[in-house]
Amino acid sequence: FLDEPPAGLDPIGAAAFDRLLVTVRDAFDLTVFLITHDLDTLYTACDRVAVLSQKRVLVNDTLDVVAAVDDAWIQDYFHGPRGRAAA
Repeated sequence: FLDEPPAGLDPIGAAAFDRLLVTVRDAFDLTVFLITHDLDTLYTACDRVAVLSQKRVLVNDTLDVVAAVDDAWIQDYFHGPRGRAAA
């Protein structure tokens, strides 16, 4: 269980952490439960994403499916100016 792991890291450190997370996950066939708002980490390390909104799970699926959900917040989050940079 990881809660906002790249928080406070510079971009180089965050990218190194993401690579390490993927390496360990794959080497030991682990399921990692990760809470993050960092799009780079989502795109690098996550194969499933759940979006929580108003005390419920709005969507839980692959990143491509989640990013395509017809919800204003999801569209802004994944396709806004910073979302496009991370994709």
